[in-house]
Amino acid sequence: MNKALLTTLLRRASLMHAADRVRYGLLRYRNRRPNQAFRAAHPAVALPPDYLMYESFQLNYRKYYEGGRETAEWVRDHLARHLALQNQHILDWGCGPARVIRHLPAVVGQGCRYTGTDYNARSIEWCRQQLPGIGFLLNGLNPPLQAAAATFDAVYGISIFTHLSAAGHQRWYDELLRVTRAGGVLLFTTHGAAFRAIMTDAERATFDAGQLVIRSNVDEGHRVFAAFQPPVYLQALFGQQCEVLEHIPGERQGAAASQDVWLLRKM
Repeated sequence: MNKALLTTLLRRASLMHAADRVRYGLLRYRNRRPNQAFRAAHPAVALPPDYLMYESFQLNYRKYYEGGRETAEWVRDHLARHLALQNQHILDWGCGPARVIRHLPAVVGQGCRYTGTDYNARSIEWCRQQLPGIGFLLNGLNPPLQAAAATFDAVYGISIFTHLSAAGHQRWYDELLRVTRAGGVLLFTTHGAAFRAIMTDAERATFDAGQLVIRSNVDEGHRVFAAFQPPVYLQALFGQQCEVLEHIPGERQGAAASQDVWLLRKM
């Protein structure tokens, strides 16, 4: 059965969360040996509880830690093309259990400050206990953030809009602009045209018409709530408040697809 059709049926039957917990259990069992080996080889590395790691990324300790550092370098390189990364305050919007932000002090440095925010209270509690030197804020599913206007010089959100409703897109975009200073840079990743192959026919028609595609019947913000954003939709969302510095379309390689990358400057 087509995967998109299967997930549609699970959503309609309100079984998507249950199916995701089954998948978590299977991955925990499948990855137990490589994860045990990583923990034995790196006893000093603080690792979040398994479900927190799975909920925000994958249940693979090496990919969480080593891949997190690679992504931190990726964030640095994208931001550095448009912002001098010296004495800046950088926000990780939707930081989860700090897969990326934990590495930024080492890969960026230069007097920068770092804050992560997330709506998962358990993730934020773990981050605060394990990662001194980085600020962590707890937010709700909806704004506001516990930050003053124009607090941050740079904001990044990796695969966060991909789990929000249309109303959530607008509310959070407005809030991120509020906490970003004029001239600041924002980096987002989204589900672009590279993901058309996994859509149903009806979803593709909606996407090609320039409209947001939503897979819901699950809790908004959760990993199984999915949104797909055609570029024209995002251009309209960004409006006149930001200059689009770069739009890097994602690519499809076999069964895998990469997300679109958007870099903006607040006007």
